[in-house]
Amino acid sequence: KTPRGLYIYGSVGTGKTMLMDSFYDNVQLPGGDNDDDDDGRRKQRLHFHNFLSIVHRDIHRLKQKDLKEHGRNFSVDTSLANNPIHKVGLQLSSKISLLCLDEFQVTDIADAVILSQLFTILFQNGTVVVATSNRPPTDLYEGGLNRSYFLPFIDLLERHCITYHIPSQRDYRRILSNCSSFFVNSSGGGDGGDGTSNIDYLVSKLCLDPRSMQLQVGFNRSISVDRVYLGGTEENNNNRTPSMARFSFEELCDTEKGAMDYRAIAQTFDIVIVEDIPALDLEGHNRARRFITLIDELYEGKCALLCSALNGKTPMDLFQTYENADMKNNKSNDVIFGIDVAQQGGTPVGALASVRELSFAFERASSRIFEMCSRSWWQRVL
Repeated sequence: KTPRGLYIYGSVGTGKTMLMDSFYDNVQLPGGDNDDDDDGRRKQRLHFHNFLSIVHRDIHRLKQKDLKEHGRNFSVDTSLANNPIHKVGLQLSSKISLLCLDEFQVTDIADAVILSQLFTILFQNGTVVVATSNRPPTDLYEGGLNRSYFLPFIDLLERHCITYHIPSQRDYRRILSNCSSFFVNSSGGGDGGDGTSNIDYLVSKLCLDPRSMQLQVGFNRSISVDRVYLGGTEENNNNRTPSMARFSFEELCDTEKGAMDYRAIAQTFDIVIVEDIPALDLEGHNRARRFITLIDELYEGKCALLCSALNGKTPMDLFQTYENADMKNNKSNDVIFGIDVAQQGGTPVGALASVRELSFAFERASSRIFEMCSRSWWQRVL
């Protein structure tokens, strides 16, 4: 009998990812105790952004393959055997018996529909799912467009996974991390006015010359990185100089970039510098969500992070949430963010839920910046 999985949720920095990673590193699957290759093939741990990218990529490839082989009429075949989501589910379940997903979240209708179909196949074929999230299953995609199509997935998830809430409100990342060394102010004046000079000094200490490069992302796409400092191994010893990329906030978050772009950066560079980060609020939700996705990918890639902020002394100053943005009493405000929102009579349905979704992400990103900009993180990563 296939065991039930586990869905862990709670506030940011309470140890959800640490618990899941500890489980993943130590779990022994049947038939894999004495075979490292077999064990690694049959379990997989992914950040949820990465998992969705893989699913979308595989669906796209199947559609293109069917279109090439059978013509355009075949692409609208609605039979289950030719459903690309069904095919991807069968492929995944044939390779993975344990799937661990970090930061489970649903923010748009396309993903909601795909997940409902995909996980039905995974569970039917005996894949065990262990996931972490900031929200309980019943709150996933709350207030979202056509959420009724997603509700069967919530029932399915609760039936196949034990739900466990970590009740702590203590953010251990903030308690254990001091980000003063690698989080600086670049606005000029005061103690943080030398932020840019501090960054220049770090670059000079690494003795690296800047260059530019085209970074391959996927789907035949690439992004330009204008300030790259590539490391190497010193001749007289085995010490490797870390590779580094330097960006402005505008380059990364005010242009059309997404999780795949940020993942390519995280997989290529040991150190990432992000300069001139402005205060982020709910009104500028597109740039805010890009920045949050960037932080998630850099954290997953275990990159050392150096930030300079225009108007903040700590990561907490970067984000203005629902409450401190003074939006709580503005009931006519229809600029609501975070997930697809249905509208009724011009007023968003589930508006508060949408704002809360982005507020959760603000808290998670702030917590992770604390840790990634700490000296202990840099020592551990490098």
